[in-house]
Amino acid sequence: MKIKIKVFILTTLSVIILAIVTSVIFYFSYFGYIKQREEESIKKQFEVIEYILGSESDNLYNILVDWAKWDDTYEFINDLNEKYIKANLSDDTFINLNLKAMYFLNDNGSIIYKKSYEIDEDTSERILEKSILNNASINPLDMARTGLVMEDNKLYIISKTSTTSSNDKSQINGSLIFIKEVDTKLLSYIDQVSGITLRFKSIESVENKNSIELDGKIKTYNEKEYLEANKVLIDIRGENSIVFTALIQQDNSRAYFFRNFVISFAIVVLIIVWVDLIFANKYFIKRLLKLNKFIENISNTKDTTLRINMSGKDEIYKLSEATNKMLSEISSANRDMMEMSERFRTIIESTNDGYLDMNVKTQEMYISLEWKNYIGYKGLDEHELFVNYFSKIHPECLERLRHKFFYVINGKVEYFSEEYRIVKESGSITWVQQRGKVVEQDEEGNSLRIVSTLSDITDRKKYEEEILFLSYSDKLTGLRNRAFMEKEFQQLDKDKESNYNIIMGDINGLKVTNAILGHKEGNRILTRVSEIIKKICEDTAIISRWGGDEFVILVRNKNEDYISHLINKIRESCETSKDLSISIAFGYGKWDERTTNSEGVMNLAEERLYRKKLLENKSQRSASINSLLTTLYEKNTETQEHTMRIKYLSSKLGIRLGLRKDKLEELALLSLLHDIGKIGIPEQILMKPGKLTAEEWIIMKNHSSIGYRIANSTPELAHISDEILAHHERYDGTGYPNELKGKEIPLLSRIINIVDSFDVMTHKRVYKEAFDKSYVLEELKRCSGGQFDSVIVEEFIKLLEEEIDGEYN
Repeated sequence: MKIKIKVFILTTLSVIILAIVTSVIFYFSYFGYIKQREEESIKKQFEVIEYILGSESDNLYNILVDWAKWDDTYEFINDLNEKYIKANLSDDTFINLNLKAMYFLNDNGSIIYKKSYEIDEDTSERILEKSILNNASINPLDMARTGLVMEDNKLYIISKTSTTSSNDKSQINGSLIFIKEVDTKLLSYIDQVSGITLRFKSIESVENKNSIELDGKIKTYNEKEYLEANKVLIDIRGENSIVFTALIQQDNSRAYFFRNFVISFAIVVLIIVWVDLIFANKYFIKRLLKLNKFIENISNTKDTTLRINMSGKDEIYKLSEATNKMLSEISSANRDMMEMSERFRTIIESTNDGYLDMNVKTQEMYISLEWKNYIGYKGLDEHELFVNYFSKIHPECLERLRHKFFYVINGKVEYFSEEYRIVKESGSITWVQQRGKVVEQDEEGNSLRIVSTLSDITDRKKYEEEILFLSYSDKLTGLRNRAFMEKEFQQLDKDKESNYNIIMGDINGLKVTNAILGHKEGNRILTRVSEIIKKICEDTAIISRWGGDEFVILVRNKNEDYISHLINKIRESCETSKDLSISIAFGYGKWDERTTNSEGVMNLAEERLYRKKLLENKSQRSASINSLLTTLYEKNTETQEHTMRIKYLSSKLGIRLGLRKDKLEELALLSLLHDIGKIGIPEQILMKPGKLTAEEWIIMKNHSSIGYRIANSTPELAHISDEILAHHERYDGTGYPNELKGKEIPLLSRIINIVDSFDVMTHKRVYKEAFDKSYVLEELKRCSGGQFDSVIVEEFIKLLEEEIDGEYN
């Protein structure tokens, strides 16, 4: 059959198949999309319903807990006094709380008092027996239980908790149970919120219980189509006993749309095929036939000197040119291959690698003598050597190699390279790299002879293992690093049956610690936190240092109570550590149907972490400045009175200079914290009564840079960090640390420099007495234009002359 006919038949069949497949794909994708949207809508609606029921359950439990911690309730369990009944168990109470029944149990789990409202006692007792008291999987003395129960085709919420005194110091003396009905009011609210009609029934009333699942089926009610979906909920006993049914009204326009699409699509495809065949025959098929005929001629004659001429500049032309070039290089390539084979043989003989020649058909093997002695192969002949070779392979590698050699022997793989372990005669383990090629095959393509080289790569493997360990470990803490944890997350995403939690922890204030006390102290905190986490977490948990001050813990197959307990234990251990008191915030995420991959779980953990830090952030910010001031006062000779005087005078001077309100606020904060860097200066230098030495003065001058780092790493102070850095710069450029000159010095720094110098000179210090005010004014004038800005000095002196002495003394 000619290629033209084949192309026509193939094209026609391809188009027909394409049309059918496209129609089918469209049908299923279109209606699959609709079905997916319906399923997503159903899932969202059920999530809304479950959220509403969950909120009702939570509200009921919160009310129950409040009652259970009343001292009156605690006493009532003990003495069943009438006063409590009259005061708290009236019908109004049941109406206000929307309850159907209350039960009081003693510490033995026996009912000592009960009351129902608008529900007969038999029904309420059946609810109680079915849900809590008559359930082998639930201990009647369990401290807390909340869940759903079906009884008489009605849905109830039941909640139980233990009773104790309000201070939680008394021993638990019993428990309290509330029963609430999911009534028509709540169902109407669900209908209003979710937009569906909700029904529920007991699973016992369903004929085929195993077929109930969250799906959507079109059914007709009152001559209208509805999408009916069912979902099974777990009751308080943990059993699938409650069936929820949702009804959503539908339309019927899908079949009409699909029929019109198929007809239109078929017409368009037929037109395109007809046009394509005309052009394909003229521009492609004829030229391909010419090229095919030429290649057949080369195959028959084995004459590589022949060439083909092809018109055009398209891919077919390039293919013909490539064919010509290939023919011209075949002879030289054959010569090169022969030379290469000779070189390879020489190289193998000159190295310490082994050489293996295996005859698959006769099961005989040749191994080079050096390699045979190195490994300790034994065998009187080549057949015994064949058997002995496989016996030296490590058992853990043997199955993998059998699988690989199966493909080699059956001719499916020509070249191969494998790494595996062998057990030497001495018992030591050696890593081997075997690279080989099938050099002879039978008529059916099965391998007859295989040659390969054997290299000892033990040292390389050890080095790779060391590199791998270092690349997946954090050098400071010894924990796993982020790269290792991301690899674990990839494995988790491949395992669809995963059940895990991700905990993220963040050390509070580590940046401030690094700025104040240095990175050495920050590293000590990181190391201490790592030790605490490793000590508390079980061996099954994987702990990693995620970032600078962040840790990530991967915990498998544990419930949320365990995770909460683990987080609290780590936090308490950090806060109560003997050598360090460390504040650390946590957030966690759990793998479930909403967060089905590690990225989602990680995002949830990170969101909860920063939500926690956000809630704590305000109080932390308000405490930051006070904490810094307290530390400064405790360590430095400067007193609170000194900073208040600086603040008062600088504010007055700022107003006189016409500063805006925001600048006045910055000036007030700067007046309090301009010397905050002295926190990082040794106390023996700060408190030295005499003159500082040259070395001590160099250390003292570092307090400007230290203060800058503290402020710059504290969000509340970052906006005045440059002013703190420059508050000892001199107007003539001889100050420190950057020798700024004139107006290069921030305005607020120039103001503080003058006011601070004035207050230091007019008040007593450990290293000097106070100077007379008139002397100080003369000093200010003398230093004007040198140490101080002359304009500001002039205004400051006017301010001092106008002020009453008592206002700043």
